[in-house]
This record gives sequence, structure tokens and C-alpha cells, in this order.
Amino acid sequence: MARHLLLLAVSATFGVSAHSFLNVRLLIIIFIFLCFLYFSVGLSVKALSIHLMIMGIFLGAASFSNHRNNTAYHGTESQFIITFTDQPNIDGNSLKGFVGSEKGERLMLRYKINTEQEKEKLGQLLRIGLSCPAVGNLQIPDKNRNENSFDYQRYLFRQGTHWIFNADSISFRECQEVGNSIVISIRNLRLKGITYIREHFPEESSGFVAALIFGDQTYIDEGDLANYQRLGLVHLLAISGLHVSFLTGMLFYLGIRVGITRERMMVAILIFLPVYMILSGASPSVVRSCLMAMLFFLLLLFKKRISAGAAIGSVYMALLFFQPNMLYDIGFQLSFAVTFSIIMSSSIFLRYPKKTMQLFIISSICQMAALPILLFHFFEVSFLGVFLNVLYVPLYSIILLPFSLITLFIHLLLPSLGQLLITILNFTFILCNKVADAASELPLASIAFGKPPFIMMALLVISLLGLYLAWDESFGKSKIWCGILIVLLLLQYNLQRFSPFGEVQMIDVGQGDSILIILPFNRGNYLIDTGGQITFPIETWAKKRKKFNTADDIIIPLLKSKGIHQLDKLILTHPDADHMGSAGELIENFKVGEIVIGGWSEEHYRNLDFVSMARDKKMKMTVLKRGDHWVVGGAQFSVLSPYEKEDNKNDSSIVLHSEIGGLSWIFTGDMGEEGERELLSTFPQLQADILKVGHHGSKTSSSTLFLEQLQPKAALISVGKENGYGHPHGDVIGNLEGNGIKVFRTDEDGSIIYKYYKRRGTFRKTLP
Repeated sequence: MARHLLLLAVSATFGVSAHSFLNVRLLIIIFIFLCFLYFSVGLSVKALSIHLMIMGIFLGAASFSNHRNNTAYHGTESQFIITFTDQPNIDGNSLKGFVGSEKGERLMLRYKINTEQEKEKLGQLLRIGLSCPAVGNLQIPDKNRNENSFDYQRYLFRQGTHWIFNADSISFRECQEVGNSIVISIRNLRLKGITYIREHFPEESSGFVAALIFGDQTYIDEGDLANYQRLGLVHLLAISGLHVSFLTGMLFYLGIRVGITRERMMVAILIFLPVYMILSGASPSVVRSCLMAMLFFLLLLFKKRISAGAAIGSVYMALLFFQPNMLYDIGFQLSFAVTFSIIMSSSIFLRYPKKTMQLFIISSICQMAALPILLFHFFEVSFLGVFLNVLYVPLYSIILLPFSLITLFIHLLLPSLGQLLITILNFTFILCNKVADAASELPLASIAFGKPPFIMMALLVISLLGLYLAWDESFGKSKIWCGILIVLLLLQYNLQRFSPFGEVQMIDVGQGDSILIILPFNRGNYLIDTGGQITFPIETWAKKRKKFNTADDIIIPLLKSKGIHQLDKLILTHPDADHMGSAGELIENFKVGEIVIGGWSEEHYRNLDFVSMARDKKMKMTVLKRGDHWVVGGAQFSVLSPYEKEDNKNDSSIVLHSEIGGLSWIFTGDMGEEGERELLSTFPQLQADILKVGHHGSKTSSSTLFLEQLQPKAALISVGKENGYGHPHGDVIGNLEGNGIKVFRTDEDGSIIYKYYKRRGTFRKTLP
């Protein structure tokens, strides 16, 4: 039964996927799956028709869900009655979170808090179920503006949310309670519990305790959370089967010990689990664990038994039928993939009598099950995590989870004794985090493979299934599949080395510049500028827990998705924050071979933090001046500027003329009209097919004379969406279009990508 349910679950997955991705590739996969069922599994034609029917049913469920997922708003509305339906998130001077509207529609709220006093009042006032009048505007969420980046619009759509509500004002004095249902009461109890932990536990451990007990990772230190993610340990901070098994087992044991019958304890647990599901945040892993446990106890109550495989198959199909969009949730994918692999591989690790060896085998199986999902979404995996899980899984499940629960319970009853336990618990978390921090610096902590293409993903999944099936018979038979998997991973890791394609990409970093150049066969990876934000002094209360950074949030994920392991040159055109403001984070978290700066501007860089960091890493630093040039991988680079010391930093920008992919390019940094005139007089024959417009298209650049001599076919403008500088200037756009020049701009097009093979290539935009 379990086997058939799991195969039907695969068919259900194909049905849901067909609604969003019905194409030739999916049809081929479905055909191969049906052939597998017929020839290998031995299913009859009648059984195959059942699988086709399941695909049709789940395709219909996905279609019906999508049909219901529409909006009642037009985007012109300004007055709303909003109800806090989820835990509000106060971070610095911003309030964010999902809210319900008077039309029953879900909105993503964004509200700027004006004073520290208002922030304190909101912390005391806000609770789930509070309904308040608000004034503001609706905004369509952004799509992914860079290649392989997170699509926020699609994410919200799958959450049933079509609009971001930017609230100008919320009348908190006129707020009212809208009912007091059991679900709202449980959610508010969760909110109170998290607040209590934040107020009474030290900062180093409060976020971890809140994550383990209530499933809220919001307040974990950004660096600690990054280390756990990097090492493949972050699953320990998400409530899952370990937590549910521990709690239900503990409750069942205590109930039996005090004399309650087994039947009554089963009923009590069946009542407790839905409450705990809500209390712990109802994430996909929590829902899966609780539903599987409820199914197990419900059948046990009626003297029935069900295998773990049948349980996970039933729960998977039920969730997918009622909420098809859960299929695209990363937590849902990882939770079911890892749990499925453990259940189906139980005969493998049970062969090993030693508990340590069992833990290692389970950790390896889980890591392999998560491998395709992690590569698809995050482009990297941790092999060191296989070994660390052997240490951290029992540490968290046997010690830290129960210790956190006991400490919170005792502190509520006996604060003085609880404070002693908090001190011990805090010390333990600090020690664990220091070990994780040290481990994250080791070579195998995290390896970027890039985002696998479709064929590679299919081969990885097939090789993993083959490995599991062969290993189930004997370890010796699995060696061939293990070898195939290793070869595929090595091929994926070195995919860029074998690629004959090159690329020039203007990355959308907002109001700043960053251009990535990838030469064929990994002969050179250059980044011209890093983007960055101009920062202003801000009061302590208004500082956010996580600061946006173009290197960490845009550039490094893009590089990893491309399978780039090192930047050969980081070229900083000039020392403005919007061009080199994220250089420190980039060289701290990514390997850079050489940093290049412009001549006569060394004093502007001398006291910057990233320069000290580069010295500590013994990183090569080069100064470029007019006349410097190099040729690599069929591409030519010539430095046209700077040629002397300039008082204006913009006119001291490095200006590069390049021959890449059959086109001539000129990268101008922030050079203005004065610099353009000097270039025209020095290089009277200068021309280029592609112009990177200087200074984000400001009125002080791209003069008529410059464009007439250069005669570009296309112009690239890096500019922030709805920026406050008025860039690009209307006169510049008119001048470009008047000269018949095709204009690409990041505020409207997202990143702009030129991909080429030898001397021919095409441009494409990230945004449609």
C-alpha cells in the first residue's frame, strides 16, 4: 500500500506542476514515469489509468485554486480597514506583516514607525485579531529583477497576496478586536510567548529558544543564522518531526505514569497536536509532522496501523489537494524529501548497530535527498554538514530542545531558579554558535555548484534514486551509482569551464553600478563596481536587524547561481558609495583575485575598511591608468581614463573600452561631460557599439557631441527604480532616442544580459 501511495503522490505532483509548467519537457518526464510504472514496476493498463486520473484531479485542484486566487482591488484605493491576521514584525523603524482587508483579501503591510515612543506603544498594543483604519496606497510587488533571484511577486501570489499596502497612517486609537476565536487566542499566546522569551532571555540565546519552542527564527542573530544555513544545520531550528516526536512521546509517557489510560492519552494528543501546530507557527514541516502524528494516533485509537510510508504519502496528497501552491514552498519540498528518504531508507541505517554510524548514515541520506532542492534554490551545499549533523542533531534534540522547554517553564513558575538555568542554557548556545562559526570558515563548509540546468537536475534525481535502490540491497551495488553521482557533481561544479558562451550583464543593484563580465571557458570573471547604498546616521532604535547589502543580497547569490567560484578582477571605477560601497562584504564572503582602482585616487581608498581587509588577505591591488590594456579569452580591454588627477571624483572614473562577443563596449563609470570632451579630443576616432551611460543618465553626461562621435547602437543605464535623483534625465533619454540608440535601463528592465558565442550574441531583459 505504501509503495502505491508514494507512486500516486508522484503522479499528484506531476498534476500540480502541469498547471504552471506544462511544456514538452514535463510531458517527456511524465511519459518516462509511466513507462517506468509499466515496464519496471509492472503496473497494468488499468493501474496506469488511475495514475492519469490522479494527475487530472490534481491538475484540476491547482486550476481551481488559481481561479480563486484573484484580487478585488484596482490599485487606486487609499482607505482600508486592516486586521492583523499574522504575527506583526517590528524591525527597527518598520512594521511589516500580512494583514486582512475589509474585503477579505490578504495584503502585505509596510508601515514606517516615526518615533521610539510609537515603536514601544506598538510593541504593547499589536496583537492578532486587532482591526484598525488605515490610509495608504497599494503597490504591485516586484518580480525578480536579477537572473536566478527570488521572485517576490510570485511568492506573495502563491500566498494569496496580490498587493503591498504602503500605509501612510494607521489609526491605532480606533482599533477594535474582531472576535476572539480559539485560533486567534492560540496565535496571541504564541506572540506572548515569543515576547516573554525576548524580554527574559539573553540576546545570544533568545532567538534560538523562540525558534525551538515557537518556530520563530526572526530574532536569531544574522551571522549565526547564516552559519547554520551555510553548514546545512538550519533544519535544527525549524520545528519538525524531532520536536513533535519528543513532545508527543513525553506527553504520552507522563500521562501513562500518572494513571491516565492509553486511549484517553491518544485523544488528548489528538487535541493537543492541532493546538501545537498553530502555536509553533504552522510551517510546512510542522504541518507535515503534526498531521502524520495525528494520523498515526487516530488509527492506533481504532486498533489500526499504518506504515510510515503510507502516512507520508497520504499527508502529502491531502496537503497538495487542498493547497496546491504548497508544492512550491522550499520548506515543504525539503521536509517531505528528507522525511521520505529517511522512511524509505530505514533498512539501510538499521544494518549498522552503532548509534554514531546510524546517525552518520541518516545524515548522509538526508543531505543527498536535499541536494537537488538546495542546488536549485540556493546553488550550494555543505558536505561538512554531514559530519556536523552527527554532533548537532543529538545535541539539539536530546539536550537543547528539552532544556529550553524546561527552562522556560521553570522561569514562569520560579524566576530565580529559572534565571540560573537561563545562564547555563545561554552558555551552551554561545558555545555551539562559536563552533559553528569556526566550522563555517573551513573549506568544505559550503561549495557553490551553480544552478543546474534541466538535464543535470533530471540526472541528479535519477542517480540519487538509483543509489538508494541499490544501497537498499547492498552497499557494494551502490558504488556504481555513487560514482555516477560524484561525476555529475564534478561536472556541475566545473560547468563554466566547459562553457563556450560568454556574458556581459548589467546587474540591477538599484541606484548604483555593477557589471559582470564572464568570458568563455572560465578564462576571466570580472566585476566592474559593486553597487552600494549611501548611509546616513540613524538612531539605535530605528536600526534594522538585517541591513540590505548589494553584495550579500544580490551579487554573491548571482555569482553562485552562475557557478562562479572566483572573481579574477574587481574593478572599482571610482570611490563613490554607490559604486564600491559593498566591496568589503564582497571580498569578505567571496574569493577575489585582484582589486583594480584608478590612478591618482589612491588616497580616497587608503583608509577604507575593505582595503585593510584586502591587505590582511594578501590580495593583489592594481592601479590602472590611460594606456594600460590586456587581452584574454578573445576579449580586449583598454583603459582610456584616468590620465591625471581630477578634483571631481566622477571624472576620475576608470573608463574601459572593450571588444567582447563581436561588439565594442565603453564602460564610463560616472564620467560627466567634461570627461567626455577630453576623450573626444584625445581619441577622435573613438567609437563603440554599446555605451554604458555615465552617472546613471544624469543631465551632466552623454552629451550630443559624445553620442554623435561614438555612434552606439545601444545604451545601458543603471538606475534605481523610482529614485529620488530624477535619473535618468528626460533630456538624456530624448538625446539617446533621437540618435536612434536602443535604450536599456535597469529600473524598467531589471538586469540586462548580453550572452554570446564567439562573435555573435543577443540581448535580453530580466523583466518582461
